[in-house]
Amino acid sequence: MTTIDHTCIHVLDLDRSAAFYRDALGLTPVRSLDMPDRGWQLLFLGDGTTDFQLELCRETNRTEPYHLGDDTPHLALRAQDFDALKAKHRALGLIFDELNGGIYFIKDPDGHILEILPPKQ
Repeated sequence: MTTIDHTCIHVLDLDRSAAFYRDALGLTPVRSLDMPDRGWQLLFLGDGTTDFQLELCRETNRTEPYHLGDDTPHLALRAQDFDALKAKHRALGLIFDELNGGIYFIKDPDGHILEILPPKQ
């Protein structure tokens, strides 16, 4: 048996991505780890409620944006105040797709897709 601990995404600009996830989704740093021997800077973000973390990984020598490909996975986040968050994302121009029932999608600065879900009923 396993439990889900974290997921990792690669980002080009760690500060820009950390600010996006803080401002758009309320995720805040939990811990960081510099790995100069591997050429990585890691920043783990949490929601303050669950133990699950989002790991942002910056390759320190990378200067070109990532190419995400045709089969881009996405991260789903459940919003407790769904209507307020959706209004905020709409005002910021972040929503690029909406489904019936209100579920919608935004992208982070590197193009990673984020699905925003309402609270469980």
